[in-house]
Amino acid sequence: MLKISDIYMGSIDAKNELLEGTDEEAQSFLAAFVVPPSLSIDKFYKKLKYYVVGLKGTGKTALLRYIALKLESQGSKTQMILFKSQIKEELRKDFSKAARVKLTEDNIDSFDGTDFEAVWRWFIYRKIVEAVRDHSTGFVEQNEQFEKFSELVNADTYGDDKKGLLARLIPKIKKGHIEISHSPKLGLDLEWDSEGKANVDFNALVQKADEAFSSLTGSNNRLNILFDELELNHNTEKQYKRDSQLIRDLIVSVESVNAVAKAKKINICIYAAIRSEVVNSVESLGKEVNKPISDFGTEILWNKPGVDSSQQPLLNIIEQRINIAREKTGLDKLTSQEVWRQYFPDKIIKLQPQVYILHNSWYRPRDIVRLLLIAQDQDTTATFFSVQAFEAIRKKYSTASWVEMTEELRSKYKPSEIDGIKSLFYGFKGISTVGELNARSVVVGLENTDAKELFKKYSVQEILRDLFRIGVIGNIDPGHNRNMRFSFRGDDEIIFSKEIFVHNALRAHLSLQYGRD
Repeated sequence: MLKISDIYMGSIDAKNELLEGTDEEAQSFLAAFVVPPSLSIDKFYKKLKYYVVGLKGTGKTALLRYIALKLESQGSKTQMILFKSQIKEELRKDFSKAARVKLTEDNIDSFDGTDFEAVWRWFIYRKIVEAVRDHSTGFVEQNEQFEKFSELVNADTYGDDKKGLLARLIPKIKKGHIEISHSPKLGLDLEWDSEGKANVDFNALVQKADEAFSSLTGSNNRLNILFDELELNHNTEKQYKRDSQLIRDLIVSVESVNAVAKAKKINICIYAAIRSEVVNSVESLGKEVNKPISDFGTEILWNKPGVDSSQQPLLNIIEQRINIAREKTGLDKLTSQEVWRQYFPDKIIKLQPQVYILHNSWYRPRDIVRLLLIAQDQDTTATFFSVQAFEAIRKKYSTASWVEMTEELRSKYKPSEIDGIKSLFYGFKGISTVGELNARSVVVGLENTDAKELFKKYSVQEILRDLFRIGVIGNIDPGHNRNMRFSFRGDDEIIFSKEIFVHNALRAHLSLQYGRD
């Protein structure tokens, strides 16, 4: 008999499912992967799409890894660059230095970002040359044009080796100039010193590299460079704005390099996975990043309007994982109905198990995985997910969800202010009006110092707008139907005239009363 603890439900972070890098691990990942609905995966293989956009936890990393593995199975070479994990704070400072940007409050609005674009293109060009040198089968013909391109992007002194390989891809720039070593292949008419070095304007050198890149001759072999974890540093406002600019200009640079590669038939494609909230942040910084993302990107949306809860595509992830575990132990594959009948109770708190699971999620794979991983730990000998298991984990799952959701507030609110937000709802009603929450803020402000300082700084309406954006709250209609509006269902803005509904998954952590009374 298959125990539920033997069912591999996946990892909350998809990159942890491919840590060993073995063929067996890759095949298991591919077999378990469920392509998001309304997404044409072939367009990514054909280089018609190369931006993956979605809210946190919707499966961007998993999709990017799936695309990479599929392309590798077709003979392509792929290289993954993790913005959050690999491009650490010190490296991001190096980017800023290279771009001659001093991030201060007084110049943030006037910065046009062109220098970041140049640094990103330089970074990508070096990555391309590095990949060509590292593989016996080139992605471009290694002719005179390639040698010139290689000499150009490797002409300067590498960055500090102690900072790692990625640091070596960032140029050392002083006052807009870069020191390069002399090479006849460069074809540059400069004043070289006795050591064969010269200072040259960095932007001018990048333009030379742009010209050299466009002159490359493609081959049948393909190179894919994939940028993942394009997330913003929430620790300080300065870091947040710098990362917004870095990511904004990476988005622009990806389109720029891909456009040239496509036009010149160079078999190289750059991909990027970007959080929806990051796109919203960078759009306010002066460049029209929405245009390339609209043309060459796809947003991951798991909620399928008009489809019954029991038929939502997100549930296929559960069914797929269970059937894979069954097949590994020699058991027959089950139909969708059989999976739910055999491994789940008929009802969980008066709801079908499919409905209960979806209502306690933000329609993201991450929520489903977290919920079932916690449920698995309740009883390692159990052969099905019981009502008792789901009831026992409500508080633990709710707390974990609150911690993750409120991470999105850290770019704007201090930890003490987030505690103040929690106090606004703690022990209150699950459904309330804006007027009731305004009155509640007065009472809580008298009792709680954090809340008092919070409401001096921000209005309740502004806080509610932010909570709606990240999915902590939604709107609910009065009457029998009780239709709901949430950001993860595609609703852009909160409607203050409607009642406010705190997400089901957060109610246990916030000790909320059910209903309005």
